[in-house]
Amino acid sequence: MMDIIPRLKSKTILLVEDEKVIRENIASMLKFFFKEVYIAIDGYDGIDKYENNLPDIVMTDLKMPNMGGFELISELKNRKSTAFTIIVSAHTDTDLLINAIHNGVDRYIVKPVLEDDLFDTFKAFLEKLDNVMPQVIKLSDNLSIDIDKREVISNGESIHLNKKENMLLKLLCKDFNKTISYE
Repeated sequence: MMDIIPRLKSKTILLVEDEKVIRENIASMLKFFFKEVYIAIDGYDGIDKYENNLPDIVMTDLKMPNMGGFELISELKNRKSTAFTIIVSAHTDTDLLINAIHNGVDRYIVKPVLEDDLFDTFKAFLEKLDNVMPQVIKLSDNLSIDIDKREVISNGESIHLNKKENMLLKLLCKDFNKTISYE
């Protein structure tokens, strides 16, 4: 289990939770695992934080004022988000679980959040990431990209990328065969 922590330390997560105590408790756990933990208090705030930071994972509550978790996830999908989505909720109604499946949610964690649930969820995230995009992308014999380390390796020389450069390369590598407009 401990071998996933170093890989997660290069990743970012957005936590969307309206209840302050729960938000602070979950955020303190997440800070142990992730490079950066962004926090939002509802779906609208979550969209804003997502657009500004492009986190790898979005973890959201379901029932929140203004905009709930399903609306947030739907809006992120409309914006072509590829973030791994996790719902954290005390609700276990069958209809909600079915709705989560239909909305393409990657994981559903029932509150209270336990550390084992987080480990299992983050392990699933890394497995999905490995299936979608390799850690190091080899473009030619002397050119490769390491998304996790935020660097391009050209002729054996490592070139560190800033956050925006890395996000751009990450976006381009996720949809390698797709044309992406400047907009």
